[in-house]
Amino acid sequence: DPGFIRSEAREMIAVCNSFTFLDLYQNDAEIIPAGYEKRYTSGTFGMDNKYQVYVKDDMAVISFRGSTDKQLSWIENMYASMIPATGTILLEGEKFTYCFARDSGAAVHSGYALGIAFLHNELIYQIKNLNREGIYNFIITGHSQGGAMANMCKAWLENLPGGIIAQKNFFKVYAFAAPMVGNRPFSNEYNQRFASAGMSFNIVGANDVIQSFPVNYNDSNFIRHNMNAIMFGNDFSLKKMLLEGSARMFNGEISRLMGFVGRSANKKISKDVSDVVMPQSVKDINYFALDNRIVLPEFEFPKILKDSLILQNDSLMQVTQRDEDGSFHDKSLYKSGSWAWQHKPYN
Repeated sequence: DPGFIRSEAREMIAVCNSFTFLDLYQNDAEIIPAGYEKRYTSGTFGMDNKYQVYVKDDMAVISFRGSTDKQLSWIENMYASMIPATGTILLEGEKFTYCFARDSGAAVHSGYALGIAFLHNELIYQIKNLNREGIYNFIITGHSQGGAMANMCKAWLENLPGGIIAQKNFFKVYAFAAPMVGNRPFSNEYNQRFASAGMSFNIVGANDVIQSFPVNYNDSNFIRHNMNAIMFGNDFSLKKMLLEGSARMFNGEISRLMGFVGRSANKKISKDVSDVVMPQSVKDINYFALDNRIVLPEFEFPKILKDSLILQNDSLMQVTQRDEDGSFHDKSLYKSGSWAWQHKPYN
């Protein structure tokens, strides 16, 4: 694809893994590509959103963190009712007047639009600071929720009124494993203006279900239970919600649930974060993927024994057949990878 640079994409997913390495090892030095200087790590904004800023030569990178295990982070994902792509969000009485697309029929994901609303002032501040250094070339990146935020950020920045930031700024997107962010008119406009010009790429795993979200829900009991747990309960379990619910999140009707989701999300956000007034949601619930999708093959799950004690049982080891590299022929002895494995940023 014109504009897609393999080495650049590999550097961007390495940058995205900074958040993973910091969580796992409290140090990301091993994963940050050579030549990249981390200039800034934001505080936590809104619904547990966070981003980093890197500089390499005359280019800057804005990297959005993906979903965390916090309730507010998953409220952002599940706040999937659509609002008009142009409008106003009130945060503590202050107006965030936004435009993500020019098409009057375009609509976008409420949660991700609200994520940009919480971050917008500081993002503008960071871009202007880098402009003062003569840096006008930007890559926006992120994994999962961070990838959705990257796509939304691109759409928002490209539609800012003149005079807010320099017109010579150039923004390119590498979004990884991102859920969808808008309806067909939004996606059509985004693709025509940005994807077709080689300014935006979405890299997904072939068997990663997150790229298919948001989806139509055909089990109202499932969504109501999990939304109640996320919003108000103490029994919230991200693992339980994803593993038990993923198979149900296909081919259903979501429109009758969006009012419930929106009211619950607004109530929780206004209580825990900030008083929020969102635009009236639209009836459209059909999300469409963005173009320039680079599809990666299925990621191989490592061979992990269900019970490693077999290695200490001489009699079993003598009769259990293995291949040349020592792996057992009996595949049932090994653990099976969950679907979540296909979504991991380090894959």
